[in-house]
Amino acid sequence: MSAKKSAVKVKRKNSKNKTVIFKRTGKGRNTDSKKKSIERLITILSVLDKGGSITVKAMAATLEVSKRTVERDLKILRGAGYNVEDFDGKGYRFGDGFSLRKVSLNEEQASLLSFMFEVASGLGETFEASFKDLFKRLMARDLYTPYYAKLPVKHSPLPATTQVKFLEAAILESNRIQIKYVSAAKVEKEYCLEPLKIAFFDGYWYVIAVKKGEKKIQKYRVDRISDVRILEESFVPSVRIDKILEDSVNIWFDEVRGDRVLIKVAPEVVQYFKERQYFPLQKIVEEHADGAMIIETFPANTEEIKHTVMHWIPSLTVLEPLAFKDEIKQMAGEYFKMC
Repeated sequence: MSAKKSAVKVKRKNSKNKTVIFKRTGKGRNTDSKKKSIERLITILSVLDKGGSITVKAMAATLEVSKRTVERDLKILRGAGYNVEDFDGKGYRFGDGFSLRKVSLNEEQASLLSFMFEVASGLGETFEASFKDLFKRLMARDLYTPYYAKLPVKHSPLPATTQVKFLEAAILESNRIQIKYVSAAKVEKEYCLEPLKIAFFDGYWYVIAVKKGEKKIQKYRVDRISDVRILEESFVPSVRIDKILEDSVNIWFDEVRGDRVLIKVAPEVVQYFKERQYFPLQKIVEEHADGAMIIETFPANTEEIKHTVMHWIPSLTVLEPLAFKDEIKQMAGEYFKMC
């Protein structure tokens, strides 16, 4: 009896619920053969991903296989979607700018994807097309980047909740809203607000709004809003919120700026305050021969700047007003008593 296996027809339903017939020949390789194929793909991908190039002859000698086998492996990689280029008939390499790092794959994972392409191809055009679409989506995810930004530990993305969508709509249409808000003391209250902006400060999302009938700006943390209802009441914004936010440095801003505060900056940190705005409406008013300088700022309230001043002590010294200078002295004194 012949050991040759007859072809087997496999019926499957495609996405349009139509029956598609795939043929399997029954000539599948054994497990050891498949493992060796994957190992060859790993070796080839490793060389290419390090920026190197390969020739069929040299790789065949390295892998101890025929040139035809190497050519077949390269065909699998190119068919799967990897950017393997033939340069001037001298060999093969990854195309300019292509790297496995950019799609967060190592050689082992990339080789398995290539092997999956070979399997998918053997199942017919429908599976091969589906794999290629999947592969393109994966390659489009350019996850590797040389940049890194440290966000606050408590940072979380703005949730795509119904409440947030209602807030966005109310702001765009200038409609009043009724919200239920849970305070830090776990007390829930209702407020009628004129929402102006959704803003992110120091790790939290806030709704910047004005209470109906009032003019003072209020801030409500989005994660503490339990319910939002859009009212059939329009309003005209009573404050220039964009300008106010532009002048702010943290969530303690207000629509009215307070008195001028003068601060002396020590020479060793002067450069930081020349390069960045740490205080609202920060401006250099004096530069001394020893390298120190005097800056002015106009906080809406002391809360807006005192935490920053405390952070930079002893490199910052409050000069005036005296009341704020005494407040900083008291805060620093209480801190050192605890040490």
